[in-house]
Amino acid sequence: MTVKTDALGWLLNTQVLFAAFGVLLPRSFRVWAWRLVFPLGVASLVLRWYVAGHPPMRNLFEAFLWLPPLLVMGTWWTRLREGLDTTRLDACLGLLVAFPLAFVFSAQMVPLPPALQSPFFVPHVLGYMAAYALLARAFVLACGKHERASERNLMWGFCLLTLALTLGSVWGNEAWGAYWQLDPKEQWSLATWLIYVACLHLPRRHFARKVLLGLGLLAIVLTVTWINLSKLFPGMHSYAGI
Repeated sequence: MTVKTDALGWLLNTQVLFAAFGVLLPRSFRVWAWRLVFPLGVASLVLRWYVAGHPPMRNLFEAFLWLPPLLVMGTWWTRLREGLDTTRLDACLGLLVAFPLAFVFSAQMVPLPPALQSPFFVPHVLGYMAAYALLARAFVLACGKHERASERNLMWGFCLLTLALTLGSVWGNEAWGAYWQLDPKEQWSLATWLIYVACLHLPRRHFARKVLLGLGLLAIVLTVTWINLSKLFPGMHSYAGI
């Protein structure tokens, strides 16, 4: 574990601090602390984009930069649509994301490989990040017995997951001449999608749905970390973990 002391590092360190405040402080204070993660997250994205010279989506570190501001947007959205204050739940998720960004993942910059220099690059990765944020929220909201809010996050997250998977298939055909390959990350992404298909076929309050939401989130975590980073699963997506 290392502490990043450059400008981006301090933005990330501050996000960790305010996400922790969003979990621990009394309601009136935690709401404002969590809201401040949004401008800090946007500033981190802009700074990384400017310094790297490309959209910050090249590896796991850059892709995760999108998650804290997306989670704050989810908090606002649920408050407007459902009238629910999900600050503490979302701040917990934000803290789980912000901590490895600040102290675990390497921030080393690497040029984009030719395969990523495509118009599909941004919508494909951003679609997955937004889907992952929504589907993670679907699970924690279901655990908090906010079934209606969980359902809405699940539906939108599944739509974005489907879109990202489809864009990846079209992109793969352009880059490698095939819509689908026996690539570990592609197979796990499909398995994740199938878990959420099964989840959508269960009643909203069914206990098995919560189990599948948890399995889906576990599949997401495994896909973006272990499958992406482990040398046991080499494939065409291996560069995404560098």
